[in-house]
Amino acid sequence: MSWSLELIRTKTNTEPYNEGKDEDVIPFTKIEILDCINDITKIMNISIEDTESNFVKVYGEKWRVEFCFFESCYYSENDHRYYTVELEVRGNSEPKEFLLLLTEKLRARLFDMSAGTFWTYNGSGFSEWKNLCDRIVKDLSYEKGKDK
Repeated sequence: MSWSLELIRTKTNTEPYNEGKDEDVIPFTKIEILDCINDITKIMNISIEDTESNFVKVYGEKWRVEFCFFESCYYSENDHRYYTVELEVRGNSEPKEFLLLLTEKLRARLFDMSAGTFWTYNGSGFSEWKNLCDRIVKDLSYEKGKDK
C-alpha cells in the first residue's frame, strides 16, 4: 500500500482541487522534476533509481517516493508535459523535508488523495494512512494466526 499524493502547479497555487482552469495549469516535464530531485540530493541524503522509466524511485532513510509518470497524464503529446504527477509514498516515516523542498523548488502543491486536502508540512494525512496500514497488517496477521 502507498500514500498517494498528486503534484500540481497552477499560476496562483491557490485554486481548490479540480476547480482550476486548464489555462491556469503550469505543466511539468520529467526532466524538470529529475533536475529538482538532483538538486535536493545536494541538501539531503537521498538516492534516485530508475530515472529512465516511468516510475522514478527516490529513497530516503525510512521512506521511498515513487514518481509515476503515467502517459495518460500527458498535458501535451508533442512535448510530454504533465498536468499532474502522482507520487506514491511508502515507508514508516513521512518524507516531510523532501516534500517541502520538492514543492518549494517546483513552486507546486501536493494534493493528499487519501485525506482529500492539500498537503502541508504541519498537517498531512500520512499518520492516518499509516494507522490504516498498520491496522490492516494487524488484522491480516490475526486472521492468518487463526487459520493455523
